[in-house]
Amino acid sequence: MSTIDTPRPAAVIRPLEPLDGRRANDHAGRDDIEQQVERAHAPRTRPHVGFGTLLLYGFGACSIGIKTRALNNFLLIFYNQALGMRPETVALAVTIITVIEAVGDPLIGFWSDNLRSRLGRRHPLIYASAIPIAVSFYFLWNPPSWLSPDMMFFYLLGCLFILRMATTAFEIPSVSLGPELVPDYHRRSVITSMRIFFRTISGLLFAIAAFQIFLSNDHGGVTNRSGYLAFAITGSLVMLAAVLCCGLATHRFIPWLRKPSANAARPSHFVKDVAALWRVPAARIVLLVSLLVAIQLGSDRGLELYFGLYFWQMSQAQLSLIATLTAVATLMGSLIGPAFGKRFGKLRGTLIGLPISLAIMITPVLLRLAGALPPNGSPVIFVMLAATAFVQGLLYMIMATLMNSMMSDVVEELEVTTGKRSEGLLFSADAFFSKAVSGVGVLISGGILWAIAFPVGAKPGQVAPDIVWHLGAIYVPIITLLSLAVIAVQARFPIDEARHKRNLATLSDRATEEMGTPIGIAP
Repeated sequence: MSTIDTPRPAAVIRPLEPLDGRRANDHAGRDDIEQQVERAHAPRTRPHVGFGTLLLYGFGACSIGIKTRALNNFLLIFYNQALGMRPETVALAVTIITVIEAVGDPLIGFWSDNLRSRLGRRHPLIYASAIPIAVSFYFLWNPPSWLSPDMMFFYLLGCLFILRMATTAFEIPSVSLGPELVPDYHRRSVITSMRIFFRTISGLLFAIAAFQIFLSNDHGGVTNRSGYLAFAITGSLVMLAAVLCCGLATHRFIPWLRKPSANAARPSHFVKDVAALWRVPAARIVLLVSLLVAIQLGSDRGLELYFGLYFWQMSQAQLSLIATLTAVATLMGSLIGPAFGKRFGKLRGTLIGLPISLAIMITPVLLRLAGALPPNGSPVIFVMLAATAFVQGLLYMIMATLMNSMMSDVVEELEVTTGKRSEGLLFSADAFFSKAVSGVGVLISGGILWAIAFPVGAKPGQVAPDIVWHLGAIYVPIITLLSLAVIAVQARFPIDEARHKRNLATLSDRATEEMGTPIGIAP
């Protein structure tokens, strides 16, 4: 039986010493006494991390999926077309908030790594984030009608700030739980695929519900604010339930999760930990990949509805059907992803899938720009777009599973190199780099619309053909360059299964040498 099933509780483990062998002040005095008491009273075996736990843990990511899909797909078109704000103004608001949020992310990650409480490091932040997430999401989509344009801008800033900081306070601690719950190399792909599946499927199902129910043509469509009340209430309630489910499902593992030393959260330690993180090559690579992917996704998702409604002139019913097919592809990808990574390896698997994904993404647009497709409205167009969306959704799920699992593998690489367990700082650094530039993606989207003079209040089929053509002509080279940059950086990732096992063995040997007992890390 793998030691993952019955490891010794992590609560009895002190943080590893620095590599130079010098004992830090954090390991002295009262902290030593506290840890001796914990060792004397801690249970000897940890509950098994079963499928039910993985399921509910993954379900928590629905809060992130709904938030991300709503902001990426509906925020620009809601504030631009339904409320009349200029697209560059909306893009500016999003950019300001993402930069502010990104600055706070490493601080939240450092706090999460070093928080000492009866509920451990992660769960206090998870529980505290639930209500602010739900309330701020509701008010974001229901601004008072009497607000002036200037007041609307600051209202948008305020709602976005609370929503995105609250979701960060949930996302970083919850995703940091994953590597500690499941240390096994291949099973990490399972827990990662579970989380990404719920994050993706929740966003897709929420989009389908928006098109078919909340924002259907009976309610004026996506450009009419009348349907956004039910849209906001439903999203808020599901996000609240998801956050609480994640916290409660993993609550019983708190005694076996790592505990920081009493003085670990000193400001000077934050600077040292960030510097140490950046010195590890594997960490630099995954963070740079995350940065590039954030720009790419921000650019693509911000224009997704504009392409669907104006470039391809599809109906909301057709967009909903495509979203449904993508949801099916997401489910299939979540099942295929771990096996795909086990068959080809995580790195090789991404290097196979990413170029295929790029080709599928830009080929229909290139064919339309070249005049090689039948007119919009032809069944051929819809079948082509539905097929490409299905394959794209399948590949996205597989690639996201492998790339996020690779980031989890960096956790042990960091601990071997730096002597400290810093999942929160790693994932918050990922959030810092991705969010600091995800606003750049939104800014690119808004900038493209501004550059081609895309009209406000436009109806599908009534936008000048040259404007629609320029939309595609500018989009293709930007997405292509970003995708090629992702592939080039990803190819340098150094950790494979053998290296991960060596890292686990090294950490187990160090803990045995320091404490005289193994920590029970699964190979």
